Amino acid sequence: MRSLPLPSLSARVVFQTCISKALPRHKRRLVALEQAVVDAADQFEAAACAAALHTLKDLAKKPVDEVDRTQLTNTYTNRLVPDRAPGNALYNALKRVRHKICPLCGHRDVSTLDHQLPKMKYPLLAVVPINLVPACGICNGLKGEYVPETASEQTLHPYYDDLADQQWLFARLRWVANRPPEVTYFIRPPEGADSVLAARVIRHFQMFSLAELYGPNAVREMSNIRGILRGINVEGRHKYLLIAEKSVLMDKDAGGQNHWKRSLFQTLAGDSRYLTGGFDQF
Repeated sequence: MRSLPLPSLSARVVFQTCISKALPRHKRRLVALEQAVVDAADQFEAAACAAALHTLKDLAKKPVDEVDRTQLTNTYTNRLVPDRAPGNALYNALKRVRHKICPLCGHRDVSTLDHQLPKMKYPLLAVVPINLVPACGICNGLKGEYVPETASEQTLHPYYDDLADQQWLFARLRWVANRPPEVTYFIRPPEGADSVLAARVIRHFQMFSLAELYGPNAVREMSNIRGILRGINVEGRHKYLLIAEKSVLMDKDAGGQNHWKRSLFQTLAGDSRYLTGGFDQF
């Protein structure tokens, strides 16, 4: 759940580059579709700014001709992605993000581009840069061909949504009799948060199975710091965890307020049972 700056590449430039080496019979069709692609990009941008991608259903019907639709989707799969494709340098540029971390999960490495609105259903948006989000393969697969039906069902778009100023992600430490303790993650919208945005954050959290991703990673992190905590007293443990939380919190580019480690350290620092020896159970 990280924000990203908007791509500097325009839809027209990417489309023109991709089709530059198309076979003449295909290129004629694609050149005729260029303005429709640019117009679709403008519609997408307006809707994305208003968190209203669900209103673009009419765009999914264009173009009507199935051959045109196939050529548009092939522009992504055959003319943008492959190593020797004319658009490959642009594909790699769009994938390039600081820290190489997937903005959808905030944890795994970027390995592909995810279509915010799927190319098979919205072929005019197949190579539109603002519809292409750097992502890990797992997040890309989890989202699949998903299309929101309402504003509340839209997952977060890293180019247009930024949660960095408030905390949404929290962790809970559960002590269970006769079993190892459990770490669970959940979304708690800030007080006064917009109800549609809150619904979208929750949908995003569920869509990408972030609780299932962060929980096991939290346990591994607790195992990693166990040796450090053994060597200091309770007060030192509390101070160490507060410093660890602050170091994550201050790095907005790496996740900031809603990094899973921030929520973990915050929770551990406030759990007296953990500080007084419970840490050794991990």
